Amino acid sequence: MLSEKSKHKYEELGEILIDKGYITKKQLENALAKKSEIDKPLEEILVDMKYVTWEDIIRALAEQYNLEILEDTPDNIPSDILNKIPRNVMENLRIIPLREERETLVVVTDDTSEILRIESFVRFLTGKLPKILLTSPLTFEYLYKTYVLSSPEKLDMFVDDEFDTEETELATLSEGEEENAPIVKLVSMIIHRAIEKEASDIHIEPGRRAVRVRFRIDGMLKNEITYPRSQHSAVVIRVKIMANLDISERRKPQDGKFYLKVGGEQYDFRVSTMPSVHGETVVLRILKVSSANKKLKDLGFNEYNLERISELLSKPYGMILVTGPTGSGKSTTLVAMINELKNETVNIITAEDPVEYTIEGITQCQVRQEIGLTFSSYLRAFLRQDPDIIMVGEIRDRETAQLAVEASMTGHLVLSTLHTNDASSAVDRLLNLGVDPRLVSTSLLGVVAQRLVRKLNPRCFVNKRDLREDLIDFWKKYYKDQYEPVEYIVEEGMNCGEPYKGRMAIGEVLIVDEKFKEKISQGATVKEIQTIAEDHGMRTMFLDGLEKVLKGETTVEEMLRVVQVPAT
Repeated sequence: MLSEKSKHKYEELGEILIDKGYITKKQLENALAKKSEIDKPLEEILVDMKYVTWEDIIRALAEQYNLEILEDTPDNIPSDILNKIPRNVMENLRIIPLREERETLVVVTDDTSEILRIESFVRFLTGKLPKILLTSPLTFEYLYKTYVLSSPEKLDMFVDDEFDTEETELATLSEGEEENAPIVKLVSMIIHRAIEKEASDIHIEPGRRAVRVRFRIDGMLKNEITYPRSQHSAVVIRVKIMANLDISERRKPQDGKFYLKVGGEQYDFRVSTMPSVHGETVVLRILKVSSANKKLKDLGFNEYNLERISELLSKPYGMILVTGPTGSGKSTTLVAMINELKNETVNIITAEDPVEYTIEGITQCQVRQEIGLTFSSYLRAFLRQDPDIIMVGEIRDRETAQLAVEASMTGHLVLSTLHTNDASSAVDRLLNLGVDPRLVSTSLLGVVAQRLVRKLNPRCFVNKRDLREDLIDFWKKYYKDQYEPVEYIVEEGMNCGEPYKGRMAIGEVLIVDEKFKEKISQGATVKEIQTIAEDHGMRTMFLDGLEKVLKGETTVEEMLRVVQVPAT
């Protein structure tokens, strides 16, 4: 069944009908009043109230938008004509191709609000000039059910034969047409290669003469391919179609998404477009759906920190924060925490921006700033939903921080993130946001701060070399009885291709005990909090990274890329 879309600006429709003499202003007011009582499109209400007929509405709109009316319902629509337009585009724009007339493709619609997009899509997808006919929703539904739904649907037109789509319905080009679709093949190849290389992001960046495509692999951007700038506009349009974005809008940033299944694994793609000097840049974030099932033990935390995190998660109420810069794995850690906590006896609700991983068994809500759905507004609503555990994607402002603290003090376990460099700075950040120190000391259970480091590739032979002199003192103090004072590296001269493969977390876990509460309520400085935390068992991110170096899991250079050697 085709989903109903009522995109008309009803006041505009009413004014058109009044201008054409089909209804009076009083009749429009009556219909609008009726519409406020029942959830039906204005045109249906006008027909039900017998103010106009469908023929009157179609005639008025056709005259207003200079369109022809579909006079005769077709007895048949050939499948090769239907295959000119992907099914998801037909549903989204409410169009059905009817026939070809030389250089023109005749399509029918019942929605005049999408005329410009229909023209753009038809020109791009078919290379034909569009001729748009207007009909009533009843006739459109009949044509859609009779011809579109009964027509065998082809495979995905946006990706090659190795892709299988699930949630996004897209059509494919026939075998003969595929040869004439280099842009389709180019986009397909980029996506396929990114998945094959386990990239987390695809960056498509236009320059003055060529377009550069880079993949972010294990946190590092790498050049992958370039293609002529003359092809860039078509590539952007292809990606926009996949993500259901407006292909006619090039002046403003847009966000969208699509889904693909590759080799039995489903991937979610978050698409962001942005205008730049040389054209629109496109970034695709790749999310592997199975990653939503990760547990804390899968993230690289050592046993010591895992025990401390488990201690925090065992508390019935209070606030736990995960901190770190953008791209440090905070959201993945929150998801892993939720997976540890979820069961049928608890109600877990999340507010996220965006919802990156879909987790079975919990309620997830998408923040939408443009309509007032902020983290703080969701938090207020959550408290009326009988939650046990609340996850807030990020604390960005005073209002959200205050509400999160209050929620944690009323019997809820609250999980959230902050942008700070280390665990101790999280307390200072909350105070700077304006939260009362006494409330912070009462509500805060602990802070997990983290970074991601690349792991040495186990397929590469690793060698040993003496640990750097400036790190020897730390080895003597913390790890002398556990590990040798050596660093593990890829043997020089060995061509293993990828010395690093995958990433893991290095972190520190601050647990707020009674001593902490007293200091926080007194407004302790970051340095004081750091000293107390280390005295009370917190191992810093640097020490966690050094341990992974000594175990041969990463290198000193990689560790020092994300953390600094502390002053001795």
